[in-house]
Amino acid sequence: MGLCEAGQHLMHPNAQWPASRGLREHAILQLCIFEDKPVQALYLRSFGSDNLSLAEHALAEPSEHEVVVRLEAASVNPRDSQIIAGHFTPNVEFPLIPLSDGAGIVTSVGSAVSRFKVGDRVTSLFFPHWHIGEATSGERAISTGLEAPGVAREVAVFHEQSLSAFPKHLSAAEAACYPCAGLTAWSALFDKSHIGEGSWVLVQGTGGVATMGLQLAKAAGAKVIVISSSSDKLNQAAALGADHLINYVDTPDWGQRAFELSGHGVDAVLEIGGTATLENSLNAIRHGGHINIIGYMAGIDMGITVFPLIIKNANFHGIGTGNRESYERLLDFVGAHEIHPVIHQRFPLAQLQQALHTLDTESPFGKVVVEMDGME
Repeated sequence: MGLCEAGQHLMHPNAQWPASRGLREHAILQLCIFEDKPVQALYLRSFGSDNLSLAEHALAEPSEHEVVVRLEAASVNPRDSQIIAGHFTPNVEFPLIPLSDGAGIVTSVGSAVSRFKVGDRVTSLFFPHWHIGEATSGERAISTGLEAPGVAREVAVFHEQSLSAFPKHLSAAEAACYPCAGLTAWSALFDKSHIGEGSWVLVQGTGGVATMGLQLAKAAGAKVIVISSSSDKLNQAAALGADHLINYVDTPDWGQRAFELSGHGVDAVLEIGGTATLENSLNAIRHGGHINIIGYMAGIDMGITVFPLIIKNANFHGIGTGNRESYERLLDFVGAHEIHPVIHQRFPLAQLQQALHTLDTESPFGKVVVEMDGME
């Protein structure tokens, strides 16, 4: 049975639809034209992880600029959990193949493909159309695992411009950790904060973005302060190379403590908490320092007054991953330093619901990954 016969309506990641057609209608037309064979994917039929189920979907032959990828692994981000639960946006076209960050091997290429060959190992892009510079609204309008089908499947067809090759020292499971969390940390620390040898970085927590930020900053020669409420996780952060550890339960004025440890204030903060942590982050930075707002685990209101921002000449950056050019600089850096991301736990794709539960309830140290072997 073909994809259209089965009634699926999944948008091709690089579809260019005419203005006269709606998104849903064009998605069906785009996929109906292919000769296909069934492969398995994990579908979200309606909001709630209980509504995830494995089913066959159609595999298209690649057009001249497209690439077929046998996906081996995907990582799970808080955004994925929020989308599946219905907390990210109500505007979801069902059924949806979730997850944005996948990695695998190229098995077939279109006749005009120049970026890849069969056998290359590649990852997806979080924003498949955002390749260079600041994003236009159109380049950010389509993200993998929401507006475009995600990577929770065995095989997928991508436009060659919507993939990047990953370093040889990484496994697929490791490479799948980088498209969202890794690029977010890189964009914050290197593209916005311009850290380097001798810089001071404050990292909040020990999740995916935080642990990658710690690893990247240390590889660049920076000093890193990590805060957490868990002594065990702080010890793990020390094993990754953290220079200073602060338990924020024991030291509620941790921003001032970070300022003192650095001697002059930190150069950059990976701000993941939100409302409850911004004041301390502001206290931690040097004059002209950078606060990179990545998450909102402790609330979404700013909750601070303007005057201290002026006094410190503070730089605030909202970080929403980054472009392909920046991502490939990240991958080159990871390859040059042979960095391996921290994987907290691995699950087979069929157990995505358990993986989501682990992400949501266990505050993992590092990333949660699903692998495509044993999908049945």
